[in-house]
Amino acid sequence: MSVSLLKFFRSKNNVFFGLFNQSAANNVEMAKLLYKAVSSDSDQEIALQFNHINRLKMKGNDLKHQVYAVSSKSLITPFERDDMYALASAINEVCDSIHVSARRVNLYKLNDLAPAVKELAGLIIETSMELSNCVKYLEDLDNVDDISACCNKIKQLERYADQVYDKALTGKWPQETQSIEMIKYTEILAALETATDKCEDAIPVIESIIVKNK
Repeated sequence: MSVSLLKFFRSKNNVFFGLFNQSAANNVEMAKLLYKAVSSDSDQEIALQFNHINRLKMKGNDLKHQVYAVSSKSLITPFERDDMYALASAINEVCDSIHVSARRVNLYKLNDLAPAVKELAGLIIETSMELSNCVKYLEDLDNVDDISACCNKIKQLERYADQVYDKALTGKWPQETQSIEMIKYTEILAALETATDKCEDAIPVIESIIVKNK
């Protein structure tokens, strides 16, 4: 293969991985803003963070569509087009779930968010960061050990998030007397836990890419 052709392939791959990395990093930024929101007692501050998250959500959607558009027009892609679309969608589903969590926190404006809410928000940051690292490692499929380590860490974090979620529900019900507030509280918890699920849902996509390209 000529040097010029090799540079062409690398240039094309850099475009795709640039979009994937931006999407994953965008999720991390959203997760950090969500953590700030659930850590605040100010409705104004929560609304401010939600507005930032809302803008980043639109950015995430745009990055996903860029992957679709570039993939459909390119003769050369790092891996199969279906896998390109699947990875872009999996990363974007994390973006959407963080946005849903933030929207519920902003909409319900509960006066007393249980510690579990903050803990789950922190776990979303951790799982998003691990997913971001995993996507970076995909640029070189020889990084199998590093990719596997990230995937395993996401699985561990998601299992722990399940435990936090279950414990929060069983611990809150006996103390809660206002059913409407309880419904709001459980919906916030469910949205947060779903965000960690979506990070784990990206793992089969990543593992499939590795298997197909090794």
